[in-house]
Amino acid sequence: MIVLGLNVVVPLFIIMAAGYITRRIGIINDLGVGAVNRLLFWVFLPAILLVSIYETDLREVFNVGVVVFSVVGTFLVFFVSFLIVPRIEKKRERCGVIIQGLIRGNEVYFGFPVVVSLIGTEYLGLMSIVVAFAVLVYNGLSVIALEYFRGESVNKKQLMKNIVTNPLILATLLAVVLVLTNITIPSMVLKGLESIAQVASPFALFVLGASFTFASTKKYLKNVAWVTLVRLFFIPGLVIGMALWMGFSSPEIVILFVTFGVPTAVASYSMARELKADYELASQIVVFTSLFSIISIFIWTIIMQLVGIL
Repeated sequence: MIVLGLNVVVPLFIIMAAGYITRRIGIINDLGVGAVNRLLFWVFLPAILLVSIYETDLREVFNVGVVVFSVVGTFLVFFVSFLIVPRIEKKRERCGVIIQGLIRGNEVYFGFPVVVSLIGTEYLGLMSIVVAFAVLVYNGLSVIALEYFRGESVNKKQLMKNIVTNPLILATLLAVVLVLTNITIPSMVLKGLESIAQVASPFALFVLGASFTFASTKKYLKNVAWVTLVRLFFIPGLVIGMALWMGFSSPEIVILFVTFGVPTAVASYSMARELKADYELASQIVVFTSLFSIISIFIWTIIMQLVGIL
C-alpha cells in the first residue's frame, strides 16, 4: 500500500528537485526557464495530447459522465469561491488570484505522470479529453475572476483569442478530427511524435521544479496555507466521495481525482501578471501546491487503496 504511494510520488519529487537544483547552481537561469517553458507549452505538451487521443478509440473511450462531472465541478468550485474568497481576503487584487488558484489545476504538467503511475497509459486518451474541456473552462473562468476583481470588464475578444490559439486545445481538436475522419498519420511522423510525447511528462515536471522560487513566502503565508489545504485536500476529498456515490468506475475516479487534486497550474502566474493581478501571490500558490502535492498525492493514493479504488 505504502509502496504504491511512494512509487507515484518519489519519481515526481526527484524530477522536480533536479529541475530546482539545476537552476539554483546556475546551469539554467530565469531566462532559460522561460524559454524552455514556452518550448514545453508549444511543442512537447501538444504532442502528448495529440498522440494520446490519436491512438485512442474515441468511440470507446469518450465518457460523457466524466467530462460533465469535471466541467460542472469546476463551475461549482468557481461560484462557491467567488462568494467566499472576498469575505476572507479584503484586498481585491488578491481575490481573483486565489480563485484562479483553486480552480485551475496543473493537469497537463502534473496530471499525466500521476495517471500513468496509478492506472497506466491506456487511460491517457480519456484524460486528454477531460483536459481539453478543463483548459477551455478554467481559462475562461480565470480571466473572468482576475478581470472582475481588478475592476475591469472582461475582454471577450481577447478571451476568445486566448482560447482558440491555445496549442493544447488546437492539438486536441486536431487529434479528434484525424480520428473521426480516419486520416492516418504517416508512421515515420507518428514515431517522431511518440518520441516527443514520451519526453513531455518528465520534462514538464523538470521545468516546474526549475521555476520554483520562495522570495515572497512570508508575506503570503496565510493565504498560501489555506489555498493549499483546500486545493489539495478538501476539493479532491469531495470529488472522490461524490464520484464513489455516483457509481463511477475506479479509473474514472482516478481521472477525476487528478483533475481536481493536482497543484495549481504554472500558467496561472503568467496570466495573473499579464492581467495586473497580484502575481507574486500566484507564484507562491503554484510553488506550495506543487510541493505539498507530493504529500497529498501520497495520502490520497493510500486512501484510494483502502476504499478499493486502486
